[in-house]
Amino acid sequence: MAIQTKAAASMASYLIVSLLLTLHNKMVLQWHQFGFPWLVTAVHSLGGIIGMRLLVATGHFKPMHLDRQQKRLLWIFSTLYTVNIAVSNVSLHYVSVPLHQVVRGTVPVFTVLISLIWRTAPQGYSWRVYASLVPVVVGVGLATYGDYYSFTIVGFLLTLLGTVLAATKTVVTNTILVGGYRLKLPALDLLYQLSPLAFAQTITWAAVNGELSAAWAFVRSLQSDSNPDGVYPLVMALIGNGAIAFLLNIASFTASKNTSALAMTVTGNVKVVLAVVLGCAMFNITLSRLSTFGIGLTLAGGAGYSAVRLNEAQRIKDQASKSIV
Repeated sequence: MAIQTKAAASMASYLIVSLLLTLHNKMVLQWHQFGFPWLVTAVHSLGGIIGMRLLVATGHFKPMHLDRQQKRLLWIFSTLYTVNIAVSNVSLHYVSVPLHQVVRGTVPVFTVLISLIWRTAPQGYSWRVYASLVPVVVGVGLATYGDYYSFTIVGFLLTLLGTVLAATKTVVTNTILVGGYRLKLPALDLLYQLSPLAFAQTITWAAVNGELSAAWAFVRSLQSDSNPDGVYPLVMALIGNGAIAFLLNIASFTASKNTSALAMTVTGNVKVVLAVVLGCAMFNITLSRLSTFGIGLTLAGGAGYSAVRLNEAQRIKDQASKSIV
């Protein structure tokens, strides 16, 4: 019971903070007009660096020593970690919150495919699992067919790419945390090691693609007589964004440690429901009937997928108990 309570608490924390960060990212990009997604990603990584150093300084965390092989593997994983966050932020700059979340509701589909390719699910999946994913795919197709205001082909493709990366990150993170690739790192150690690498990668790319200089010009433009508040609201928003990102990283890695990759995707689907509703309310988005039906079908498919996986897991558990007896 204690293990189940711990798993439920970690998943609930991940859900709440993940939803908060998605909406806050859109606020920074749209309300504060800080249209620099790679720098927003750098702020996320900087939040991780500062947060972990504070834990070390206060004695709440002591990092593990890694050998050269482990550091090499972490560098590879950090690239996936960075690109996943950055692509999500870039796509959120081009599309609405509802569209962004509905497309990312297909993560279970890609989780299944990647698990099969990666062979983290050697037994495969039953036909019921594949059948439950059909409504998810069809629902996303119907939802994205509607008018989502800022919808563009580039934005949609970036969102889809971010979805594939999110599924890949979920599978790989779960594998690393439970002992794959000779790492077996605790969640906080993984965050401690990844944050500096991710920050260096995002800042470097922001400098190369011109975001850094453009952001500096934007910040200077805020310091004018016509804007009495200056950069203060933006700075406070970015500080809050980095803090939320740090909390999400802890919640995400902890949830991956206490649950499974598939359980993470279930929680992601619950987040989609809340993000769509709150996103429409906060950003004045009106959905067409077809889009609304597509969203409902996607969510129903996600719920069906979750139910099938839970039933199969319980059946395997019952069979194992009978064999022991």
